[in-house]
Amino acid sequence: MKHIESEFKGVGGLKIYYQAWLPDKPKAVVQVVHGFAEHSGRYMHVVNALIPLGYAVYADDHRGHGKSEGIINFANSMDEFVEDEKKLYDIIKNRHKGLPIFMLGHSMGSGIAVSFVIKYESLLSGLILSGSGKNYGNKGGALKFMAKLISKIAPKMSASSGLDANFLSHDPEEVKAYVEDPLVRYKKCTSKLAHIMFAAFSKMPETVKDFKLPLLFQRGSDDQAVTEAEEVISGFQMDDKTIIIYDDLYHEVYNELEKDRKKVLKDLSDWLEKHF
Repeated sequence: MKHIESEFKGVGGLKIYYQAWLPDKPKAVVQVVHGFAEHSGRYMHVVNALIPLGYAVYADDHRGHGKSEGIINFANSMDEFVEDEKKLYDIIKNRHKGLPIFMLGHSMGSGIAVSFVIKYESLLSGLILSGSGKNYGNKGGALKFMAKLISKIAPKMSASSGLDANFLSHDPEEVKAYVEDPLVRYKKCTSKLAHIMFAAFSKMPETVKDFKLPLLFQRGSDDQAVTEAEEVISGFQMDDKTIIIYDDLYHEVYNELEKDRKKVLKDLSDWLEKHF
């Protein structure tokens, strides 16, 4: 396996860090879109499952996340995230001409991936969503309204994200790694990013209705970080869709206890093998 680290200029000229893991002879590519406050390096279980099968894996750190430039946990719009992902897509396409490209979006990244598909569906061979739903946590309408209001007045103001790391995985080692990772900055979120996330999730049941590309949807039944998945699932109208809800699992299904994540990763691998 070859490992690449590099950067590109994102929207507005920000330096966006990305990395890639390459098998000797890639047969397809998976572009990973990570979640809120984390970074591309937290998907090694996915990488280690897919590389032996011949899939190259690419992932950037979103603006304001990980090793990329930008105000921590901030963006001006969802479109900035989408266009950054398009720039990475173009790098992949140029480097791996003719290979199918799948997009895997986790949590906030699922909102970004869905927004990407709205603009660029024809570019992808399939969409994989993990830890997705209609609502961030169980946040009510009043909080969403306040986030929208404050994002207009003080978009860069930070407040508590309300994220409890203990409900990301049943594996205490994974939780410990998350909490102690200096590149994971999960305790606070800017008002603008909160509004962007709320808006993307709340619109998802409607925005996915016209999607035609193959879909894999993976989610833990006890996911408390992103909720109300049923409406999103009902919105999918494409002919080729696979919906898998894992009993008792939390938000990060790829980082659960080994016995459970093996099942999740096998489902991911099997789906890709059927669609590449």
